[in-house]
Amino acid sequence: RGSKVYTSHLIRESFRTPKGPRSRTVCNISALPAPLRELIAASLAGQHFVPSDSLSLADASDCGGLAVLVDAWQQLGLDRLLSGLGTPRQRSLLQALIFARLLFPSSKLALKDHARGTLLAAACGLSADEAFREDDLYDALDALSGHWCALEKALAAATFAEPLSLVLYDLSSVYFEGAGPAGLSRYGHSRDHRSDRPQILLAVATDPRGVPLHLSILRGNRADTTTLQGLLKILRRRFGVSEAIFVFDGGMSSKVNLAALEEGGLKFVTRLSNATLDALLADLPTAQAQLELGSEDRLVEIEHAGKRHILAGGPWRRQRDRERREVRLAKAEGALAKIAGAHRPKPDAQKIASQVGRTLLALKAHKYFSYHVDAAGQLQWARKTEVVA
Repeated sequence: RGSKVYTSHLIRESFRTPKGPRSRTVCNISALPAPLRELIAASLAGQHFVPSDSLSLADASDCGGLAVLVDAWQQLGLDRLLSGLGTPRQRSLLQALIFARLLFPSSKLALKDHARGTLLAAACGLSADEAFREDDLYDALDALSGHWCALEKALAAATFAEPLSLVLYDLSSVYFEGAGPAGLSRYGHSRDHRSDRPQILLAVATDPRGVPLHLSILRGNRADTTTLQGLLKILRRRFGVSEAIFVFDGGMSSKVNLAALEEGGLKFVTRLSNATLDALLADLPTAQAQLELGSEDRLVEIEHAGKRHILAGGPWRRQRDRERREVRLAKAEGALAKIAGAHRPKPDAQKIASQVGRTLLALKAHKYFSYHVDAAGQLQWARKTEVVA
């Protein structure tokens, strides 16, 4: 009307008369909010609506992580690596095991529960009613027997386009509640503090990013220092690693291992023991080098016998050592007081002295104390003030 435009929203009804079709306005809904008008229009068009709070999710399949893994699997061409293993179903189960290890790490027995409600079976080419039976999964893993070396070589060739220049190496242990695998399960030094259980050792070598290059399963009673030379042979023969720097902790830095690395022309970075440090300091040719060790605000580098030694100190190191020492001294004095106060009907001076020695060794405080047990079984001890200082 005039220069203004008026918009009306009407609910209209059509009907027939003897004179022809007619229509009439049932309701004017122009004043209602737009969302409500749209709801009324959709309802009149035959759509049905329910309150949102009465809706619930009855069933859904998790597929986001699987979509990423399937895409990566195809891009890396991992199907060809498993092409000669077992039956097609076993290869699909192996793929499912790999996906499950990344999405929901669990035991083989629990895999079927975690896979429920996901598209794991469909993503791996299995039927929708796949039960993921534990025995079937182990049968699929058995298909890897005899092919592990070839798989490692193929994966390494596809992953490491250039030869490795730095190799990280470490060990871990896994204990068993049962007997464990025959020929491998042994009692040994447990990193899980379960020396009462048989175990195996897992040795892994990776690149600087942590991407695995090689994995070995070793007897549970192998000493750490006896595993490195076998790894060197495998890296040379299987992966052609001839020039690299090996990084490992003090548990594997034995003289035999270091000599083997030097003979092979390989370099290494490791932590040496306190005894080696003491021997190094004793062999330093000048007093000036000794004075450098008193610096608390920088690293000290020493070239000696063809090796480069870096000594790290500083106030934080002194504080840490002091706190550890005080804790050991306090625990040791508490243990000595307990031994001295124990009631013994027939005291044996030799047995008491032996007990004291074992206790101090266990607490790593034997060098801080002097002690004496008299004929009557009375224990006396004192701190070695010069050693503590």
